[in-house]
Amino acid sequence: MTTMSNTKTGYKQTEVGLIPGDWKVFKLGQCLLKNPDYGINAAAVEYDDTLPTYLRITDISEDGKFISSNKASVNNSLSNSYYLEKGDIVFARTGASVGKTYLYNENDGRLVFAGFLIRIKANPEVVDYRYLIYLTQTKTYWAWVSANSMRSGQPGLNSNEYKSFQIPLPPTIAEQTAIANALIDADALISGLEKLIAKKRNIKQGAMQKLLQPKEGWEVKKLGEICEFTQGIQIPMSDLNKQSNEGLIRYLYIRDFFTDDFQWYVANIYPSKIMERTDIMMINTGNTAGKVYSGAYGVLSNNAFKISFNQNVVDRNYLFELLKSKFVQSSIQELFNSSGQPHVGHKNIAKVIIPFPPKDEQTHIATILSDMESEISALETKLEKYKKVKLGMMQNLLTGKIRLV
Repeated sequence: MTTMSNTKTGYKQTEVGLIPGDWKVFKLGQCLLKNPDYGINAAAVEYDDTLPTYLRITDISEDGKFISSNKASVNNSLSNSYYLEKGDIVFARTGASVGKTYLYNENDGRLVFAGFLIRIKANPEVVDYRYLIYLTQTKTYWAWVSANSMRSGQPGLNSNEYKSFQIPLPPTIAEQTAIANALIDADALISGLEKLIAKKRNIKQGAMQKLLQPKEGWEVKKLGEICEFTQGIQIPMSDLNKQSNEGLIRYLYIRDFFTDDFQWYVANIYPSKIMERTDIMMINTGNTAGKVYSGAYGVLSNNAFKISFNQNVVDRNYLFELLKSKFVQSSIQELFNSSGQPHVGHKNIAKVIIPFPPKDEQTHIATILSDMESEISALETKLEKYKKVKLGMMQNLLTGKIRLV
């Protein structure tokens, strides 16, 4: 039976930091069967199941998975020389995605890799390729990518530079494999939870479509008939403060709805622009235009507007769920400006048509949907916990702080 023990002594200082005394540091190039090779230089064509599936940088997700939703093919006589095989890892070599990696998964089908990717084949007598792919998910790896890819113009790393990446290796393949298996188990938990959340979201979407089917006694209204919209305000940087002093109030940028790491504060002299925690806000510009948020308090910036309504007539939770629904979101996206980054004004939003039942039915629908959302939120909280646990495992296992022996 495998046991886990903390390694507290016997460390040595190396180029990659403290590692156990019996571990060694190798350059990536020393762990390969042959020199890395570049992908095929060929144009993508419309997906055709009679042609090879093309793997481009854009087909790799941020967490190293194959994105199958927008597949393309490649039609080139040399394609047979560029099929990925079991154990192959590809690295993005240029652009904003430089450093991104993908370990070929046979379940993704046969893939031909493109020219902006570099393939490596790990030597199984030196390194377990699954151990290697986890090394490319560490903070150490990404710090190395950042430090080595910054050139004049577009960031990039060539095959020789990737070969110079230094990695800590346990003394046996068996220990590497044990580490990889532990992290694979963690990934399986994360993947299972992600699938469950997706399933629950689909169930909620189906329930929403059914619940929002107009019934006798319902009305059809424009949003502008039941809501008022207040545009946020642009405040000069000279009037912003990084500290929350007396008399100051938080200034809400879009990013403040995703993180608390960066905040500005402003004098509390814009009462009409204040968003209460119970208010609904809609972003009107950028990649998240049309999205709605709630639960924040502060003065709203000019890239969003506040949605107000008569609470005696409109159930807040009903309106919030309705504005998040595919039904309303698809209507909003049709209003986006045709050029430049997405943008939609509240005058256009006011024209969106919605189903509007009596208040008691709104509350009933909102309760059902809110309960479903609470269940999903609890699962998402658990998912974030699992991801943090995995990061901690990686930090401990891939540096030898914890040994699997």
